[in-house]
Amino acid sequence: MTTNLIFQLRALINEQLFPLDDSISAEADLHSEGLDSLALMQLILLLENEYGVSIKPEDLDRENFSSLSKISEMISKKRELGT
Repeated sequence: MTTNLIFQLRALINEQLFPLDDSISAEADLHSEGLDSLALMQLILLLENEYGVSIKPEDLDRENFSSLSKISEMISKKRELGT
């Protein structure tokens, strides 16, 4: 998990989906902050376009999208694997 990627994710969510205050930790539950099913689908499209990764049905686990750090981990792994 990189701090830079978490910073980028926070900015992306804040600018494109819903307000995400800078004081919210990387481990905070995004579902309680406003990540509902519609925002999740929009986030997936943003991640695929912004980071060139493919989010597959098997990736759609609540845990993968539970926090900025979990999303960062998933993206990092996908980039390493080239998927």
